[in-house]
Amino acid sequence: MINPPEPKQSAVRRHTEEIQPERQYVLKYLTRLLGIRYQWYLVFFIVVLGLFVFSPYFTTLVGLKALLGWQSLYYTSIYRLIYQLCIAIIAWRFGVRKGIIACLVLIVVIYLPFIIGLHQGFLLIDVGLVLLGFVISAVLGRQGDMARRLFQSRSDLQLQTEQLKQEIAERLKAEKELRTLSLGAIESLVFALEAKDKYSAGHSRRVTRIAMAVGKRMNLSEEDMEDLRYGSLLHDVGKIAVDQLVQNKASTLTPNEYAHIMIHVQAGTEIVKPIVNSKVVALIEHHHDQYQCDSTEQTLTGEDIPLGARIIALADAFDAMTSNRPYRAAMSPAVAIREIQDYKGTQFDPVVADAFLEIPPAEINAIIENKGELSP
Repeated sequence: MINPPEPKQSAVRRHTEEIQPERQYVLKYLTRLLGIRYQWYLVFFIVVLGLFVFSPYFTTLVGLKALLGWQSLYYTSIYRLIYQLCIAIIAWRFGVRKGIIACLVLIVVIYLPFIIGLHQGFLLIDVGLVLLGFVISAVLGRQGDMARRLFQSRSDLQLQTEQLKQEIAERLKAEKELRTLSLGAIESLVFALEAKDKYSAGHSRRVTRIAMAVGKRMNLSEEDMEDLRYGSLLHDVGKIAVDQLVQNKASTLTPNEYAHIMIHVQAGTEIVKPIVNSKVVALIEHHHDQYQCDSTEQTLTGEDIPLGARIIALADAFDAMTSNRPYRAAMSPAVAIREIQDYKGTQFDPVVADAFLEIPPAEINAIIENKGELSP
């Protein structure tokens, strides 16, 4: 049964949820601050600078003319500092053009008390201050533009990466579900064919359990164990193409009959190739290869044979020896184990054989009797 797809989650929302709570709090208000429009920034700085520019008028009323009067050094120094700070913030946040506009607007604010006649005379602001505002706007505006583009590019890249990861995960999940369904159908077909033959009933399950026990003792990776499981379950699927009369012949097979039975290897690889990876195909293709073989019909020998295929070869041979066949009775587990020992290094990979010999006899007997679970 296929599990219903999980609801999609926005990549931005998931990325935000990964941020620690205290950082979320800061990020929320920082985002709000940076999201304020240019006009509001400009209005705010006009108000701040305007209050200070007009402060000499109010300080004169309360008797602080010496400290913050029109001619006070504090007054000229502070309004210049406020002016530069406002220009710097606006230019960095909104760019060069809007920084220059703010520069000109704030200059007008500074001149306003003289324009409306609150102060007699005319304070001539040094040209350097105006030029400095333009320089600040140009430099910080460019830096701000670069920072915003970089931040936007990084944000877009992160978003695209998250979306790509989500799409890949969903695609892999769908492919895995489809693969599981397809493999399940083929497994059911294999088991159904085996059930019709008293000599091969349960063979693929037993081979799989032996192979998984060996793979576990050889510390195979999770991925290799999964490939080994599918390769073991499907290693004889090609026998669909084999004549049952030839397969169950009670006497010795002729060379042509033996060649006919061996077509199940090629047939099996063609059947499973569309739904399994190339590693599983290789396991099925080489599961009858002998570790040392001089035959020209065998293309790989020794370590060149895929490890999973070497494991399946031993598990297949052991189950064949301990099962009844039309031409002989089943061997006892002890006799079959001696055969494995005798042909270690020739027919069987010695490392695989040693791993097999580590399996406790009780576990071997349980496998032969079809007891226990199929999965490792």
